[in-house]
Amino acid sequence: MSATGKRFGGLLTEAERRHGERIVALRREIHREPELGFETAKTAAKVLAALEGLPLEVETGVAQNGVVATLRGAEEGPVVGLRADMDALPIREETGLPFASEVEGRMHACGHDGHTSMLVGAAHVLSGMRERLAGEVRFLFQPAEEGGGGGRVMVEEGALEGVDWVYALHLWPGLPFGVASTAGGPTMAAADAFEITVRGRGGHGAMPHLTADAVVAAAHVVTALQTLVSREADPTEPAVLTVGQIEAGSAFNIIPESARLTGTVRTVDEGLRRRMPRRIEELAGGVARGMRTDASLEYTFSYPVTRNDPEAADFALEVASELFGKEAAVEASRPSMAAEDFAFMLEAVPGAYIWLGVGDVPGLHTPRFSFDERVLPRGAALLAALALARLGSS
Repeated sequence: MSATGKRFGGLLTEAERRHGERIVALRREIHREPELGFETAKTAAKVLAALEGLPLEVETGVAQNGVVATLRGAEEGPVVGLRADMDALPIREETGLPFASEVEGRMHACGHDGHTSMLVGAAHVLSGMRERLAGEVRFLFQPAEEGGGGGRVMVEEGALEGVDWVYALHLWPGLPFGVASTAGGPTMAAADAFEITVRGRGGHGAMPHLTADAVVAAAHVVTALQTLVSREADPTEPAVLTVGQIEAGSAFNIIPESARLTGTVRTVDEGLRRRMPRRIEELAGGVARGMRTDASLEYTFSYPVTRNDPEAADFALEVASELFGKEAAVEASRPSMAAEDFAFMLEAVPGAYIWLGVGDVPGLHTPRFSFDERVLPRGAALLAALALARLGSS
């Protein structure tokens, strides 16, 4: 066993036996009262209560309702940031759990309740071994990951100033239970959004020859857009273009004047990402003009690629291997086309985003997403081990 491995002796057991009940209880409290976007005041209050009594310097109100807690070690040294997201999703829960959401139309369907409780657990574990740390650990509890860009706001407000490395975990369906996985380079895609409005000339549904049908034109635009990935993107470069919403019309027998469609573009290549708006506009406009309509585009660059620092990712896999065993640390073979606003933190500071497997469970962002809570102390131990391995004094 390496010197680093020796520093992990008993860490997982401590997280499970000493702090496991605390971690699970907090997860359930957060799960019952899910909050959206930046409006995570109740969740932040639960975090603060769970950190009460620890030797932390706490700052509140970061990115509106974020919490930043700093643990200073016995000696000066580098700073490690550990981040968890706190917000939920506008989804009606169908898990049947005894601690299911008590807020209609909202649930923690992406595991952020677990991420937050794991980070609180790591704070308790590391506070108990403060004398072994040569440096600082900054615990970053972030709101508004689900579309709000809370990670970007935390960076802009200085939450990562002075941080040398930053890490985050995400519970991951489909990955074997308790297995940690990451890799250097792109680990999750950039996520951008578009809205196309097709305008024509409306009229009676029985007299289409007197109209310029925006609905039919919009349908052809949707079909044509698929060629941007299948025929224009390098097939070795992952890319996704999805139209997720079409709105048009007010009655079954009226051809409307306009149709609106919205969608998302996911890429890992920055050059392709920057080319997509122009090609969408050209293609949609050409199709629309061919059908006696016109199309306008609004395009939003949202979350950049979540790009791991290669050294930080290799380091994380080494730590996970020493903590859990080699079979439970797996290099990711390809990026996910989902997106993460931890990307903004990785643009500011070297670090790595790590998936922690929860096995074969309903997928993220579904009404039935849940997981075996025994993974939570395991995640807390991994977060603590990452900081201890970076900061552990000899």
